[in-house]
Amino acid sequence: MRGGSTLAILASSLVHHWRFLAVLAIVGAGVYVATTISDTQGRGDLPRGYAVRMTCENDPESYLWSGECDRCAADIARTDKPSFLELYLAFVAAHHSHIPSPATQRRYAGAPCAPGYDVGTALKGTRFVLEPDRFKGVCSPQHAEAIKKEIDARDRALLAIERGGLSYSALVAGTLANLTEPLVILGACALLLAVWIL
Repeated sequence: MRGGSTLAILASSLVHHWRFLAVLAIVGAGVYVATTISDTQGRGDLPRGYAVRMTCENDPESYLWSGECDRCAADIARTDKPSFLELYLAFVAAHHSHIPSPATQRRYAGAPCAPGYDVGTALKGTRFVLEPDRFKGVCSPQHAEAIKKEIDARDRALLAIERGGLSYSALVAGTLANLTEPLVILGACALLLAVWIL
């Protein structure tokens, strides 16, 4: 009888607190998914950060792509371990930012072209020549410079993540960056609201 009574009390408690349990399940699943994605991102960022370094190394053919490496030389030279905040901002820049950014696209949409400007020629011999798709439709030095700055920011982020390595701090920072993505927050709020209303 006692066993049956205990089960009945437990079942009643679960039914009574189902919203709280549903919220816990949603939060737990969200953190698990965000952590798994962060681990995958971090492991992929290590070779990407190393590729930034390799691009700027001395090589018999480096003149074809290593121009303007001075823009990120200070970050390449760093050997210190990044702080948690630096890692968080790096994951945001590397995985939650678009190049060119929406702001840059809006700013230069319909902007007049510079006479005689050819973006392919302008990028020749620089490290930006490795990402020609980022510069599609660019027809002025100002537009090209705006995109270069965004690539610089992403490359600095990759170098920071590379310095962080496969550490616990990097994993947590990447998880937090995934959880604070605006679309994720919006989706979580919608789910929680649905649970509350039901």
